[in-house]
Order: sequence, then C-alpha cells, then structure tokens
Amino acid sequence: MSFIEFSNVTYSYPDTKRKAIENIHLTIEQGEFISVIGHNGSGKSTFAKLLNGLLVPPEGCVSVSGISTADEEKRLNLLQQVGMVFQNPDNQIVASVVEEDVAFGPENLGVPPEEIRTRVDDALKTVGMYEFRLKAPHNLSGGQKQRVAIAGILAMQPKCIVMDESTAMLDPIGRKEVMDAVKKLNREFGITIIYITHFMNEAVDADRVILLDHGSICADGTPKEVFADYDAITREYGLDVPQSYELMKQLGVNACILGEEECILHLTRLLGENGKA
Repeated sequence: MSFIEFSNVTYSYPDTKRKAIENIHLTIEQGEFISVIGHNGSGKSTFAKLLNGLLVPPEGCVSVSGISTADEEKRLNLLQQVGMVFQNPDNQIVASVVEEDVAFGPENLGVPPEEIRTRVDDALKTVGMYEFRLKAPHNLSGGQKQRVAIAGILAMQPKCIVMDESTAMLDPIGRKEVMDAVKKLNREFGITIIYITHFMNEAVDADRVILLDHGSICADGTPKEVFADYDAITREYGLDVPQSYELMKQLGVNACILGEEECILHLTRLLGENGKA
C-alpha cells in the first residue's frame, strides 16, 4: 500500500460545472519530494486541498496511510499525517510570540505541555528559527515567517507537508530560506514533501515533478523527463522552463540542463572548447 493514493478522483466546485480535477490516478510513497507545476487554473491548489481532506472528492477516493479523507471519524488522525503551508504566512500565524505560535498546533492535539516544549524547540531548530523564538512574528521577514509556519506544522509531527505556492509572496532570499528548510526536512527526516510552485527553478530540486493541465496529469517523472520537451512545456502548457535550461537553449545547446551546477559545468566546457578553437 502506498502512502498516498488517488483513485479515479474527480472534483468540481459547486458554483461551476468545470472539473478542477478529473480522473486522477496517482500514488505517492513515503519520503518522496514531489513538485507540482501547472499554469493558473490547472488544478494545483485543488489537488493540494484534496491531500488532507480540506476538500473531499464526490467521485473517487483519496487515502493517506490507508485512511480515506472522507472518513470523518479519522479526521484528526488525517490532519496529523498531512500538514499544509499556504501562500501567505500571515494567514497561518495566530500568536504574538514565535514559540507560542509553533505550540498552537500540538496544544490543539492535546499533547502534554512538557512534550510541547520539546517539539517547539526541536521544530524551530530544524528550520533555523530557534534564536527568534521570543520574537514577535510581525517583525520577521517573509521568509522567516514562512519558516515559522513550517515549524508550526512540524511540531505536529506529520509524515507529509504540502507547500501550496508557499514562496509566491517571497523575495529570492526568502524563497531560498524556505527551500533549504524543506529540503532538510525531506532529506534528513524523511518527511514527504508535496511542493506546489510556479517557480520552475524550485521544481527542479524535487525528485519527481507532476505537471497538471486542466485538472489532469499530463506528465509525471523526474525533472529531466518532464522538462525534456521544451516546446510542449513552453507552448502547449504555457509554462517557463528553469533559467539554466533557457540560457543553454539561447546558446544553441540542445540538452535539458537543469540546475546551476550542471549549467556551470556545460558553460565551462563550452568556453574551454571555444578557447581551443
């Protein structure tokens, strides 16, 4: 049994006949790092909300660790399994002190006070925000606020964290802070990451990329497999490609180059070859 399973899932919002998600079959294993991409209206946010029962499909089934998201009696258990971090961190911060905000989730789960103290400290240390534990959240930068939001989810000890466009409102420094924290959670702690983004440079850091278009999965594979068809990504699906890939295309290199290090290696090789000519 896979950690997360979508079986014949279709979802339409009550006020529209358009299907936001249509006939999705999907399995996600524990510990995977998955990026979900697609243009506006492709179904990304609906997909995110289906993962922990914020939305329940009228057709098909979504299950997490064998628990159907439609099972109301196991709703609390489901929320402990899958935590969500949304686009605007201000919408998730509820306390006037950082450590109190991080403690909010476990308190509502009925975790004993002494364990909450340990969870809060551990979560803040994990995302690099322990030294800010007594600060007021409104005095933090956008990236720092988002890391506090992640710590609040982490303190509830989920197996999976869903990031729904969580860096969309941040500057490049803030985006890097959040991405570094997310990669650490995945690689050092084995937490499953579902990372929904419209920044293609972030998508390439995942192990697997899922491309949504009009509510359907159009591609599912490694970053290189999904981005390999440059024309389809840019013309058919209306998306950008990672900056390194675009740069190499402009230089006439017909290879799927993803990531800064790979780009630097190819540029160095090209410069060396030109120097010998």
